[in-house]
Amino acid sequence: QEVKALFVINEIPSENRRAKEGLRIAAGISPWGKVKPEVCFKKGIGQIKDPDIVRHLTLLIESGSKLYTMCSNEEKDLQTINKNELVKLEKNASIELRF
Repeated sequence: QEVKALFVINEIPSENRRAKEGLRIAAGISPWGKVKPEVCFKKGIGQIKDPDIVRHLTLLIESGSKLYTMCSNEEKDLQTINKNELVKLEKNASIELRF
């Protein structure tokens, strides 16, 4: 059975070290295959030009991880969701990590 790890990033990774670390951890486990990370950015990503953030997002996308945001007009690779959809993701996750 696939283990789904939901990473809820509460702050903007380009502005918050803890949020950026959460993104790094999700990206780091994504190629492993044992755990399927899903990432939800509650306040968006922020400065997409940050090379670390670009590298982490690329790794997540290439490994087939799903990326969500609760902000409109974000990057094309992020699916916009609302609070109810986040609750569904939380219910379907094997584990939830908040950063």
